Amino acid sequence: LRAHPWDSTPDLDRALNSQLDAGKPELLATGADLFASVYHLEPEPSGLALFAKGRDSLDLLRNACGSSLFQFRFLLVAGRFKEPVPESLSCDAPLLPHRSKNKMIPSTAKGKKAQTDFRRLAESPRGWSLWAASCRYFRLHQVRAHAAVLGIPVLGDGCYGGPAAPALQELMPEKRGPGLAAPAFPGLALHLEEVRLPASGPMEAAVLRSGPPKDFRVLLQRLDLADGLEK
Repeated sequence: LRAHPWDSTPDLDRALNSQLDAGKPELLATGADLFASVYHLEPEPSGLALFAKGRDSLDLLRNACGSSLFQFRFLLVAGRFKEPVPESLSCDAPLLPHRSKNKMIPSTAKGKKAQTDFRRLAESPRGWSLWAASCRYFRLHQVRAHAAVLGIPVLGDGCYGGPAAPALQELMPEKRGPGLAAPAFPGLALHLEEVRLPASGPMEAAVLRSGPPKDFRVLLQRLDLADGLEK
């Protein structure tokens, strides 16, 4: 995906186009003139990346995305609540980049508008919960920042006060052996699961899905949250 000043990971757009220019057969077979990401998904979450294969389609898709015509659905794991939390939550806090830190902060005075709707899909006896977060357009860190504002910060998101992943030993107390002190999940428990595209001009409506990666699914099983994937 396109590089962002906060990202330390390689620019995937540039890497794909470099391989296309070098004549890599797998990329030539797509018939692409170029590869360009339609939206910026920061490197910490997993999930669906969408690339245009030509300038006309790129303009069409980016215009539709920027006009809030897409629908995005994320999955996230949140920690134990300090107080009871409703099953459905919504946050429309405008977001502004922090002056010195790589994070977004709510700011009604200078922030850009943002809206995220949350729905709890499952809750475990241990207090962990699985949520779906939906939005028409997402700004950098939007889901993470809004989840924190609502008191459900994402597991593994130290930037926004999210809880650390529990140790494997905590989730599997009957197990013995080395490595059980390691965290049950290595990163940010946030996944872009679905993108809905509208019919627009020559573009047909489509629903694109990307199931959670294996380590995310294993985490849900160990936290007794896997049933939430069916909702």
